[in-house]
Amino acid sequence: MMKLSRLKKALSAAAILGILAGCAANGAPVAAAPDAWTIFAQGPDQSVQDRAGLPPVEYAVAWSALKLDPEERDSATISATAYLMDCDCDVVARPVMFLFNGGPGASSSPLHFSIGPKARGKDRTFPDNPYTLLRSADLVFIDPVATGFSRANSEEGQARYLGIEGDVDAVNRFIRVWLEENDRTGSPLVLAGQSYGGTRLANLVAKVGDLDVRGLVMVSPALDSGAGQTDLGHVFALPTMAATAWRFGRSDIEAETEAESWEIARAYAQSDYLLALQKGDLIGADEKAAVAAKIAGMTGLSAEDVAGADLRIDIQFFLENVLAQDGLLVSRLNTAVTSPLPSPEVNDHRPAAANDPSLGLGRSNVIVSQDIAEYLAQVAGVPAGEEYRSLNLDANFAWDWRASAKSPRFYVSSAPVLSRFMQEKAGVNLLVFAGYRDLATTLLGTQYALTHNDLPQKRVELVALPGGHSPYDEDTLKAGIADRLHAFIAAATVAGADKNQEMNP
Repeated sequence: MMKLSRLKKALSAAAILGILAGCAANGAPVAAAPDAWTIFAQGPDQSVQDRAGLPPVEYAVAWSALKLDPEERDSATISATAYLMDCDCDVVARPVMFLFNGGPGASSSPLHFSIGPKARGKDRTFPDNPYTLLRSADLVFIDPVATGFSRANSEEGQARYLGIEGDVDAVNRFIRVWLEENDRTGSPLVLAGQSYGGTRLANLVAKVGDLDVRGLVMVSPALDSGAGQTDLGHVFALPTMAATAWRFGRSDIEAETEAESWEIARAYAQSDYLLALQKGDLIGADEKAAVAAKIAGMTGLSAEDVAGADLRIDIQFFLENVLAQDGLLVSRLNTAVTSPLPSPEVNDHRPAAANDPSLGLGRSNVIVSQDIAEYLAQVAGVPAGEEYRSLNLDANFAWDWRASAKSPRFYVSSAPVLSRFMQEKAGVNLLVFAGYRDLATTLLGTQYALTHNDLPQKRVELVALPGGHSPYDEDTLKAGIADRLHAFIAAATVAGADKNQEMNP
């Protein structure tokens, strides 16, 4: 059984030689310094009642941190919380699922308390989560540098790890050290990322080809930033805008369901609307007026505003104006959520998107969650008084979006890296969740990225849900999402190894 006592609290001399503090370009191990790895663990073991009719799941909890540059006094750190099920089984054969959210600057807490064994209550309690995946896989929730309890600690650490490549390097190194420290280097892996975590995951797979990756899960992934900066971005946004207006009674679309309204708008967006946008300044006045009227009817905006925007509606403009008569701002992350329209001078020190009703930031750029800190102190022995950063927009604003690798085209997309990995690994399937109510990473934009980058379509599944950027927040969707993930992990564990071996004899 996987007891808490198996978790190593100090490094032996042999372990020091075997632990990875970093990876060379070819993924070869590099020796770690003695103080690179820290584990806090606290017993007794926990239990959760997840599925009716089945015995409770017994499990151990461990929080661990890796110093990324232990030779430096103010080394940056990356940390994670792990949940390991007690079982009379071959522990190494049991899947390990590594999960992270996005931002960049977001901790793993949204996934942590939706998929982990405990949910996060509004009353600062952490009740059992009946939708946890712990019965199917051991779960490791990674907090990237500058989120959760992870820290940059210096200007050098911030410059090194708050960026596309340094971030992937840190997560890759943590995964490898965690597997080594927990004697799980031979375990099948499932990797999951949400939002910018989809970008991180797509770039990470290029570094982990030597590991036994069986499956990939993405939630509302940001995969193709390039397409969204062109006319295609407006095409992608229109169906979600129209479905939002339909749900609030502001659209002239005749439909029975939100999904039907989205589909009607999608058909128009990818045909007449796209053709009109492609004409650019050559579009005739009559056609432009007709398209403006059509879009206005779908979205609840005025034809004058649509025409004045050259038919290209800014998402923030839509969010601030579709319910302006009611004095409401609509959330980009979940268009079912609203809040009173803020006055122009409120939080004028940052982009308007940071004032999203779903974020609840107030005037600060950082959300500190004392209840999560107290929970991790109780179950995993993290020192009391530590500050847990659920969301850190300062890290987002400092992010380095440049990549050192030269691309044959000036285009920002991580999807081709994901495609190459899946072409090489015939046993790896990809499961993607996306919501009709998400204007941060739109459903149509996600569908486009998954179907325009030479991904093996038979091994890619896109699940469209009536939810926002975090569809698992919807009570009516939780059971269905959990069932799909349980089935996905089980299928990946059984089938993945043989197929990957066939491709890499």
